Parts: sequence; C-alpha cells; structure tokens
Amino acid sequence: MPTIAIIGAGIMGRGIALNLKKAGHNLRIQARSRAKIEDLLGANVSHFENAADAAEGAELTLVCLTDDEVIRQNILTDKFLATIKGIVIDVGTTSPGLTIEMYQKFTGRGVRFFDSPMTGSKTAANEGQIFFIVGGTEKDIADTKYFYDACSRGYVRCGNVGDGQRAKIVLNMVQAGTLQMFIEGLSLASKIGIKASAMKSIIENSAARSGLSDFKAPFILSRNFETHFSVRNMNKDLNHAMHLALGCNAELPLSFSLKGVFDRAMNSGHADSDFCAIAANVEIR
Repeated sequence: MPTIAIIGAGIMGRGIALNLKKAGHNLRIQARSRAKIEDLLGANVSHFENAADAAEGAELTLVCLTDDEVIRQNILTDKFLATIKGIVIDVGTTSPGLTIEMYQKFTGRGVRFFDSPMTGSKTAANEGQIFFIVGGTEKDIADTKYFYDACSRGYVRCGNVGDGQRAKIVLNMVQAGTLQMFIEGLSLASKIGIKASAMKSIIENSAARSGLSDFKAPFILSRNFETHFSVRNMNKDLNHAMHLALGCNAELPLSFSLKGVFDRAMNSGHADSDFCAIAANVEIR
C-alpha cells in the first residue's frame, strides 16, 4: 500500500484521512491541531507539525489547504521542495495562478503535480463521497486511482493542470448564487405571509429545486450555521471567480452583486460559519 502524506487536516482533509485509513494506507498527516486527528492516529497513521516532515518518504502527497498564502508558507518552501518525491495533488481550492506556479516548481524537480479540487460537504468527506474535479492527464488519474476509489463517488477530468481549479471556482460561484436566491425566496415569502416551510415544499416540488436547497434548507430554517463549507472559503472563491471574469470580459452581473452579500457576512462575525450564514440577518419565518 502506498504511503500517503496529507498536508492539512481540516474539515475535508480529516474526512480524506479517515477513508484512506479505512482502505489500509500508511498515512503521514500534517495538521495544526493534533487533537483534531488524535482518534485517527495509530500504527499506520502519524502526525507531523511540519509539512516537509510529513511528506518525507510519501509516494503520494495530498495538499488540502485553502489559502494561497498558507500554501506558500508550507508547500512552496525550500525544505518542502527538497523533500518531496512521487506525485503531488492539490485537492484544495486555490487560485489558478498559484496552481501553475506549483506545477512549474514541482515538475522542475521531477515531481508530478496536478490539481483535483473537490466538492462535497463534511458529511461527504467522512463517508468517502467527495466528487473530484481533475486538471491533469488520464495517466495521472490512473496512477492515483487507489486514492479516488477510497475517498470519492467519482470524478471528472476537465483538461490540463489548472483547469480543475478554474472549473471548481465556477462551480462555487454557481452554488453561492443558487443559495442566495433560495434565501431571498424564503425571505420574500415570509414578508408576504407565506410560511417559509410551505415555500420550501413548493420549491422542492418544482423545477427550482436543487441539491443545494435540499441540503441547506434545514440548517437555514433552524438557524444552525455549523460549518460544512465556510463563508470565508466561499468568499475567497468568489474573489477568484471575479478575477477570472475580469480577465476574459465575462458579464456576471448577479455574481458581482453577490460579493456584497458575502462581504457583509464576513464583516458581521460569520466568516468561519457555514456559508448558509449569509441568511443570519435575513428575516425568515
């Protein structure tokens, strides 16, 4: 069984580690908080505070970090680049520019690299039901199929390195917009005297239904903003989407307006809440 390093064991990284452990892999996990993965540790699972130490001797290294600057501080360092071998997959959502920079740094040292950001909730990660979006070759996928088999319900190849990140950014923009429209619908229904629960049932039985509204509606109605994917991360990905749009002159009037919604949520103390917390200050009853 290949030895796998996991750099970053947050909500999604922990779920990945859980399923790779179940599959019998030897794991080397870098996590800021050992306590959060204490229950996973054992004979074949080790914790490291430093990313380079975790990656030492691994045939596959999974980078599960969400912020460009954090990647620069932990991955694009002389120590890490001197240590890394085998194959590196970036499974977080980072800027396409950084993805290309990582590709150039790793391939320049003879290390294979491709991007494979993921979509799915904390529940999906824990149950091995993540869906991956791949920017790489068919051979890249074939040579790491054991990883996808253990942690996912499937994947789609979008093209070359960087294309996975671009597609994921578009996906998150669509999800953010879908949720905002659902929240606005519940809010308007409440204002005109229609119960939110009734409006939810109407939407569920119409073409307006979506997997996102099905998943998030119970949390919104109960005002439970437990984090599955944070406002902070969605806001970051919207920033990436706006940057892509400006670079190709794409007209995205709704999405540019949506940025203000997420900026307000960030500034009102909900940065680390689930992104359905954009409903926190909206009257829904």
